[in-house]
This record gives sequence, C-alpha cells and structure tokens, in this order.
Amino acid sequence: MLQGETEKIIISWGFFSKEIVIYFEDQEVGRIPKSKLAKPHEFVLRNGSRLEIQQTPSFKILGMGCRPYLQLNLDGRKLLSGGAISSPKQLEEKANGWIFVVVLLKFIHGIFWIFSPSKASIIPVALGFREFIEWQQGFAGSLITGLILLGLLFLPLRSHRLLLITALGIILVDVLLGLSCGMICKVPNIVSNMAIVEGFAIISIYQSLRKSRLSSRL
Repeated sequence: MLQGETEKIIISWGFFSKEIVIYFEDQEVGRIPKSKLAKPHEFVLRNGSRLEIQQTPSFKILGMGCRPYLQLNLDGRKLLSGGAISSPKQLEEKANGWIFVVVLLKFIHGIFWIFSPSKASIIPVALGFREFIEWQQGFAGSLITGLILLGLLFLPLRSHRLLLITALGIILVDVLLGLSCGMICKVPNIVSNMAIVEGFAIISIYQSLRKSRLSSRL
C-alpha cells in the first residue's frame, strides 16, 4: 500500500491469482494479467494523476532477468521499486530462511573438515594468512560463524533491519575468506559450494533490506 497525506494506492494480488488489481481511494482502477507485467501499463487516477506500473528484473544473469519486482511511477516520480509480488514480511522470512540454511551448511562444513586431509586446529597456531583462513574455514571457525548467525536469529533485537545488516556483513566476510581458501586450502570443492549458497543468501538479505528501506519512506 502506498499512502500520502489523504490518498492511497493499493496493489493487490493473490499467490494463485493470474492478475494484480490496482485500487485508488478504495476504488478499483484496473487489472493487469501477471503474464503482461513486463510491459508498462498506465492508469489515469480520479485526481488526474497518471500511474505507470511495470515489472522489471532486479538483476540479469546471461541476459535473463532474475527476481522481478514492480516499479511504480506517479506522474513520472518513482513511488516504489522492490519486492513486487512479495511483501516486506515475506522477504524478511525468506532472508531468515537463507541465513538458517547458511548456519546448517557451516555446521556441516565444519564436520567435513574433521575428516579432511587438511585439519585445522581448534585454536590458530600461527598468525599467517593461510593458517588463519584454514582455521576460520575449518571446524572451529565454521562452528563459531554458524553459532553467531544462529544467535542473531534468536536475539530479541528491536530492529530486524539491524539483524539483517549484521548477518549480511558476516556472510560477506565469510564468502571472501571462503574464496581465498578455495585457492590456497586443500578442500576447494565444498568451499565453492558454500560460496554459491552464501551468494543466494546475500541477494535475499539485500532485497529484504532494500524493500524495508523503500517501504519506510512511503
């Protein structure tokens, strides 16, 4: 819902519905089939304003659009971009889900290191870069990273946004260290797989943060 001082625009959709419905001041303005959202659609509101709606991709991979969202413009002024066909709450829950997946994989990753040829000690025995990365990506480091992320999910933080920002920072650092480990450690396969999963988690967290920031401005 987009609301000004005295007027509001509501975009309504159902998970199984084939179209979205646009309301202005509780009166239906028009409908758009979901299959045609890629093209811009313009509606003239009762007050004479022109509302334009179009679905655009958040990013592209090999020319293919991924994670589409609705972009709304009122008289040429952007009202909302981000998370279309997804509410802020849905994106938060999805981001939490990805964080939990990362936690589980970090625990599995740590256990894997116990049985790997290159075993890192529980406490780093040297201050070298390679030794530190092997420790951080090994059993103890993976367990600590997983426990920190798991703790964030259960902490009674007043701001869920702060939780996501903290988790995003931790996962970004872990990805960089994991990629470095993939070049100098002896178990690059599981490290690369972790980086892929963490990449999806980063995208999900970023989209949730972006949606919450834009929603707070409306």
